Amino acid sequence: MFSFWPFSRHDPPPADYDPSHEDCTDCNVPAPYTHRVVFGAHSTCVYGYPSSGGVLVLPHCNGVDLLFLDLSCFEPSERGEDSAAEDLHCARMQKLGASWFASAYEYHTMEFFKPGTRARETLIVAAWPQNGPGVWVLSMRVVDAAQQGLERVWNASSMDERCEVVKMLGGRFYDDPTLCPDLKL
Repeated sequence: MFSFWPFSRHDPPPADYDPSHEDCTDCNVPAPYTHRVVFGAHSTCVYGYPSSGGVLVLPHCNGVDLLFLDLSCFEPSERGEDSAAEDLHCARMQKLGASWFASAYEYHTMEFFKPGTRARETLIVAAWPQNGPGVWVLSMRVVDAAQQGLERVWNASSMDERCEVVKMLGGRFYDDPTLCPDLKL
């Protein structure tokens, strides 16, 4: 495994460290990533672990997203042991436009190995009316989000209010959410 020390946040290697073991697949195997909700300095990220493998990531969540996902807005949580319940959680995440990665490590290192990747990403904002069928979806590149005023979406205090903002910003309504190409339902 390649080490980014001294540029990583990890401690320096011990005095008896032998770099010849860097490529050893049995050495330094990371523990499985089990976080479900991670509160950062400026944003909240939600993870899901589908039974089919990989990890779903929903960055930049706010209270409306967390309530939609039936998660606490104030307490971090870990993934559950029940794979059926985890798959249901992942299905709800996909309704909000979560992205799939082979691992949490791939998500966390994406920008390092492929600079500019996140700036070229497409942001997907889904708004589900609380009473009624369908979904409002707004899709735009990250680099265009500030110019379009996407930040207003995160100021919504309910999913219905988010529907109004997505509509105002030019979002599209789908009577049948499975027909929305941005949500992989």
